[in-house]
Amino acid sequence: MPIADIHEDIIKTHILTKLDGQTLAAAACASSRLQSLSSDQNLWSDICHSTWPSTLDPQLTKTISDFPSGHRSFYSDSSSSPTQRLTTAATSSPPTPQIISCVDLRYDNELIFSKVESTNTTPSDWFQTSPFRVDLLEPKELVLTGVKVKSPGDDRVLLTDLENNMTLSWIMIDPTRNRAVNLSSVKPVSVQRNWLTNDIELTFAVVFTVNGNGYVSCNVQITCGVNGGSGELTVSGAGLTVLDVYGKCLSGKDSMVILQGLAVGMRRRGGGEGWRERYDEYIQVRRERNEKRERGERRLDMAFVAGGVAIFMAFWSFAIC
Repeated sequence: MPIADIHEDIIKTHILTKLDGQTLAAAACASSRLQSLSSDQNLWSDICHSTWPSTLDPQLTKTISDFPSGHRSFYSDSSSSPTQRLTTAATSSPPTPQIISCVDLRYDNELIFSKVESTNTTPSDWFQTSPFRVDLLEPKELVLTGVKVKSPGDDRVLLTDLENNMTLSWIMIDPTRNRAVNLSSVKPVSVQRNWLTNDIELTFAVVFTVNGNGYVSCNVQITCGVNGGSGELTVSGAGLTVLDVYGKCLSGKDSMVILQGLAVGMRRRGGGEGWRERYDEYIQVRRERNEKRERGERRLDMAFVAGGVAIFMAFWSFAIC
């Protein structure tokens, strides 16, 4: 039966509601009729809510509705990844007074942590110069997920299991520009146990070059643990930082230039493809840069020592004479 012969109520309630976001967007390109039916905001809001449960938070209702096409625009921004090259330029538009983080963490496709966090980014002397960081949990706060890991007894198997089955979405919303960007690599690029605290640290990162120069990494670190008795997975930390090529946390001023550039920048389809390799490349470059800087500092220290010895010897010779 031609789709033109199907009543639009059937299409809307029994066909389009069964589609995911990418398929719905593709269907909208098939005909003008499907384009009109696929523009229904209820369809896109349902897709956003099922994809990112954090968007159910009431404080986001107006924020997302202000996007050019509401939830459809939000989905388009958030379901794609930043490109691996970012070009920033001076802009006359005002800085955003806040950014909103929508975070959803899953283990084995089951939601274990979801939160919306608003961060004040109003320019001030303190914010401009201090290291930028967004923390979703207070110190010593512990989230009980109610989910048991598959192999709590074998540490190596446990870390591999978390690497394969933990997924994260960290969507940053710029309400001033009505844009959003997903700052997570979806799957962790690094999973390791902290030797001091014994916590498990999962790193999700998107790495790119800025203006064709050095690397920058948007790093999200999730700190987890496993209850020894029950095997229940716990979350004790979730934080976002922006790191330079040396691994140093950028200031609020520099971080906002990066984040706002990502929000309005070019995108590519595909959630987490290539970010692990890109992160490994970043770590290698960071290690080489730090080693080069340390060698330079050692040479400078030796030059100072040699200069000091020469001055001392000259003074001692003069004193003897």
